[in-house]
Amino acid sequence: MSAPARHEFPPELRAPLARGEAQALARFFDTFYERVLAYVRRLAGAEGEAEDLTQEIFLHVVRALASYDPARDPRPWLFTLATNKLRDHWRARGAHGGQRAPSLDSEELGARLASAEPGPGAGLDAAELATRVRAAIDALPEGLRAPLVLRVYEGLSFEEIGRVLERNEVAVRKRYSRALAALREELGPIHDPAADGA
Repeated sequence: MSAPARHEFPPELRAPLARGEAQALARFFDTFYERVLAYVRRLAGAEGEAEDLTQEIFLHVVRALASYDPARDPRPWLFTLATNKLRDHWRARGAHGGQRAPSLDSEELGARLASAEPGPGAGLDAAELATRVRAAIDALPEGLRAPLVLRVYEGLSFEEIGRVLERNEVAVRKRYSRALAALREELGPIHDPAADGA
């Protein structure tokens, strides 16, 4: 799968980023802030919570620059930090509120994505279709949602996703396949099998 066509962080700024140079940090922030926010929003749910967590992630990035290897693409490193911050957030929320914390490690599909509504009709416009797809992705358990979001929206390889989620490549591929199957089941007639070639 080729990486999404989007603004990327220039390789020549990797070493300055590792040194914490202001220009490289500003470009890094401009390149990745909205992308990390979208990832966190998909996994955390609440908008205000996602914004707070994303700010915490970028503060942590500045403190963790010593762990960044400038010979590598910064995306897997950044999304590993984001995923770990989400895990910490869920553990803390579960400990303080008595709520069962979500888990990126969940193997179960959980409740089916079934809805009382009839399947989507062919008359959906692009905005309605996008809304349905987003809702179906958001309804996935975190263990399936994270590999899907990192693969489809960030274009990470299965190996890179495995490093981010601390799973082997085979497990990541299985979760990605299960996520696609769940979406196929939920979206039915609007599902485009050509999208599975990713």
